[in-house]
Amino acid sequence: MLSRGDAVVYKCRGLYKVEDVGTLDFSFVDNGKQYYTLQSVENAGDRAYIPTEDETNIRRPVSREEALAIIDRIPQIEVLQVKNEKFREQEYKDCISDFCPENWVKVLKTTYKRTKSRGSITSLDRKYQMLLEHALYSELSFALGIPAGEIQDFIAEHVKTEKEV
Repeated sequence: MLSRGDAVVYKCRGLYKVEDVGTLDFSFVDNGKQYYTLQSVENAGDRAYIPTEDETNIRRPVSREEALAIIDRIPQIEVLQVKNEKFREQEYKDCISDFCPENWVKVLKTTYKRTKSRGSITSLDRKYQMLLEHALYSELSFALGIPAGEIQDFIAEHVKTEKEV
C-alpha cells in the first residue's frame, strides 16, 4: 500500500506523487472504494485517480543503481523488428505495456533509427518519442537527482564514456 508523499511512475506519463489516499467525492465513482490521488510532479494540472486495489498501472520509480544500470545497457538494447508497418503502433504499445523503462528505451531507439534512416520523423514516431522521452527522463531525473533537462546529455556522456573504457 502506498502512502501520501510516495513517488510513483504512472503508466508512461511520468513521475507522480501520491497526494492523498481515500474515497473520492465524485458522482461517477464508487464512494465505498479507496483511491490514490496522484499529482504529476511536472504538471500542476495533471492529476490521476487510481483504485488502491488495482496498482497495475503504477509502480515505484527505479533506484539510482537501477537507473545507472539501464543507462549502461542502452548500447545493448535492441530496436524493435516491426514486420508489418500497419501494426507498428500496436507493436510500440505492446512493447511498453508493462511500463518498463528498458522497453521505453527499445521503442525510443527504434524511433531514432527510423528517423535517421528516413531523414524525417513520422507523426507516429514523434508521438511515441515525446511520450517516452518524458516518461524516461522524468523517472531518471528523480532517481539520479539530475534536472530532467540534463538527462539526455547525461545519458550521452555516460554511454560515450562506457564505450571508451
